[in-house]
Formats: sequence, C-alpha cells, structure tokens
Amino acid sequence: MNLVYRPYEKFIESRLNIINKEGKDVPFILNNPQKMFIDKATGKDIILKARQEGFSSEIGGIFVGDFILDPNSWSLVIADITDNAIGLLDRVKYYLRSYEEKTGYKIPLKYNSKYELVNEVLNSRYQIGTAENTEFGRSKTVKNIHMSEAFFYKNFRKLLASALGALRPDGRVVIESTANGFNEGKEFWDQSVLGETGFNPIFFAASLLYSKEYLEQKKKELGRLYKQEYPETAQDAFLTSGETYFNSEALQWYLRQAKGVISEGVIYG
Repeated sequence: MNLVYRPYEKFIESRLNIINKEGKDVPFILNNPQKMFIDKATGKDIILKARQEGFSSEIGGIFVGDFILDPNSWSLVIADITDNAIGLLDRVKYYLRSYEEKTGYKIPLKYNSKYELVNEVLNSRYQIGTAENTEFGRSKTVKNIHMSEAFFYKNFRKLLASALGALRPDGRVVIESTANGFNEGKEFWDQSVLGETGFNPIFFAASLLYSKEYLEQKKKELGRLYKQEYPETAQDAFLTSGETYFNSEALQWYLRQAKGVISEGVIYG
C-alpha cells in the first residue's frame, strides 16, 4: 500500500470543514474518488476525471496540512485562469479558519494576500498562480505542486517544465483535469499511460461519485458534451471533448475495431 498521502486523511477529516454542494458548512469527509486517490497516489500523479469529483478540494487539504505542520515547506497551485486561482486560495483560507475553530490554535500569518499565505513561525508558504504566466514557479524550491485543470492551459508543456524545475528532490506533484480534446494534455496523458513520463495516470469515472439517476439527467442536459464532463472511460472523455471533425460515435467504433485487430496479432501497414 502506498502511504504518500495516507497520513493526511485523518488530518483532513478531523481538522477541516468544507462548504458542501448544498452550501452547508460540514466536516470534510473524503468521498470515494478522494479515498481512491490516496490509495493509488505515488507522489507524481496525473488525474483524468469527471466534473467536480473533489480533487482540488482534497489536494488543497493535503497542502494545508504541510502549511500548518511542516517547516519551510512551499506549496504551489497553478490554476487555468485568475478567478479559479483566487477561488482555490479562498477555499484554503476557509480550511484554516475551520482548523483554528476546532483546535483553538491561531495560525500566525506573516502574509495573507489574494495570492499567497506565509506561516510566520514555520516559514511555510502557500502560493497560487495562473497558467497565463508560463514562468510561474521558476527560481523557487517547492515541496508540493498542483496543476489544476491542466489540459486547459495554453502552454501546458512549457509550464510543466518550469514547475518541475522548481520541485525539490522529495517533492510531490499532482496534475489534474477534465478532458479538453486532442492537445498537449492528451498527448502527455497517453505518454503517461505508456510509462514514458514517470507520472502515474489515474482515471476516475463519473459513476464513482454520481448516481445513475443524476447522470441520466446530465446526459439529457449536456447532449454531445456529456461524455467529456462525465466520462466512464478516458477514451470517451477525449473523443467527445473539443470540436471534432468526424462523428464521435464513428470514431469510437473504429477504435474498438482497431483494438480487436491488435489483440488478434494482426497489424496493417
């Protein structure tokens, strides 16, 4: 069993609160996909997921654990756009307030801005940036990196190289995103599946979290985009995301046929 994030599970569930999807303040109890991530994570992971399965919330909780308890740690979160970056840090600030209420301990903040938090006693840091700055992360020495909705970055590869260059030897990085068509993110996912990147690819189907009734309703609402937002396979997510020239159902049929041919040992040149 991999224990890279296991110690954080109890910390999150016993010390942090979250605003749930009904707008209520509740203890942060990890859902099934979040628990599965802890079971499967290696410290260098790439997540392909359905919408709102809670990974940004979970990763934020893990990084908060380091911010509160680990001296000199630096956690870096990269969002696709500015509004999302600010929202992610606002959630972290909510975690910190709930921690203070539950423990009676006031976290001494040296800086508390729209983009950065600094723990005055431990010299730990939590910083948010956006993919619009491809040099974000350069010249830093970082323990934790979270690349949120990474397949929507305009310069995914360049930003990844910059971020990984800042990672300290024992550092950890999570790339997570919903699908966004055939782009650099899709290429990196495929290479990870083939074992070519050193990243551990983990796919989380929509049915791991959502009920059959909920998904049926979303299928009616979203039409062609349904499988991008709530996929059951990585293939479904990528084939139906973005604007495709060919009919997506036809592409899926041809892919199934190709897999059948390969499995029978027949290769056409």
